[in-house]
Amino acid sequence: MAPDERAALIALNLVPRLGAVKARALARRFGSCAAAAEAGAEAIAAECKEIGPVLAEAYVRALREGAPAREEETAAAQGVRILTWGEPDYPACLRALPSPPLCLYCAGDAGLLAARQVAVVGTRYASLYGTEQARRFARRLAEAGLGVTSGLAEGIDSAAHEGALQAGADAPGKTIAVIGAALDRVYPASRKPLAREIVRAGGLVVSEYPFGRHGDRQTFPQRNRIVAALAEATLVAECALKSGTHITVGFARELGRRVFAIPGRADWPGFAGNHALLREGVARLVTSPDQILDDLSGLPFFPAEAAEPAAGPADAPLGLGPADAPLGLGPDERAVWDALAAGERSLDALCAQAALPLPAVSAAVTALRMRRLLRALPGGLVGRVPPRG
Repeated sequence: MAPDERAALIALNLVPRLGAVKARALARRFGSCAAAAEAGAEAIAAECKEIGPVLAEAYVRALREGAPAREEETAAAQGVRILTWGEPDYPACLRALPSPPLCLYCAGDAGLLAARQVAVVGTRYASLYGTEQARRFARRLAEAGLGVTSGLAEGIDSAAHEGALQAGADAPGKTIAVIGAALDRVYPASRKPLAREIVRAGGLVVSEYPFGRHGDRQTFPQRNRIVAALAEATLVAECALKSGTHITVGFARELGRRVFAIPGRADWPGFAGNHALLREGVARLVTSPDQILDDLSGLPFFPAEAAEPAAGPADAPLGLGPADAPLGLGPDERAVWDALAAGERSLDALCAQAALPLPAVSAAVTALRMRRLLRALPGGLVGRVPPRG
């Protein structure tokens, strides 16, 4: 029996290194991802050079061996709902991402994905002041009816979820945890009780990764793009100059969402990232959650504007990065970006021009590539992604 599109997307999501960009290629060449599977691995490899024979065979084999059906059975047994790209309930706001999740694994109330949300983010190594502020803001936002979205990490993320939970089960706003691993592989393990409490309290824990997938250095930064895309605004509670929080801020800015930051003591290194965002005009200074509520009250609710028939992979926008300096870059990322203004460079040349050591350049290049701002080129070179149009 020919696979349906839902099964095809679940199968694609089960194969590492097959994501939204390659799914679009399949849909463009064959009309749908399911039709591509029917054509066979050889046809896919011939028509989609970016996929190649190994990934094509892995995809077709996953469907042939019934992997999507087994994944659905596991989800049903664990009370998890799988939303695939193109279904009516898939969040419209995620389609603005350059690479939207093919699937969303939802434990709890998946309807919250369409609710108004504010992301509250920050460092894992938070100060007592930072965690207190995250809880205070999150509780008030939840009491006012806004969802509180974060990444379930230690520090600020956990404090944000806890603050929303403190608003009580009857609060109109709930909390959403977007995790960088499968729902059955919550990391760190110390956050599992919090994840269970979020679900019990009517919230949502969501992941794009299939069952069994452990988190790693790639999955957690990828998680940040979903956090930013789901939220109308992002609040930075506490972050240093070098922090994964800047990735979330960068995605929020690229998506046209507002960014707020809480100020800290001038001599606290843990708040140096907040102060840089405020100094550079990337974030708006807030000292009360009511300031965020007032600021957002005059804005239209963007999911309502985007409420349109669900788009499949073939017609979703590609969303390449901007050509001029993006906002929200860390110091090393900005140095690497500026060093590439005149054209492509090798990593060694970037080290010399940006005056940074190789580990710092490699980390900055990785972060910028994940934001679709840089691309790898033949010969070991790195360059900016050309602007659209």
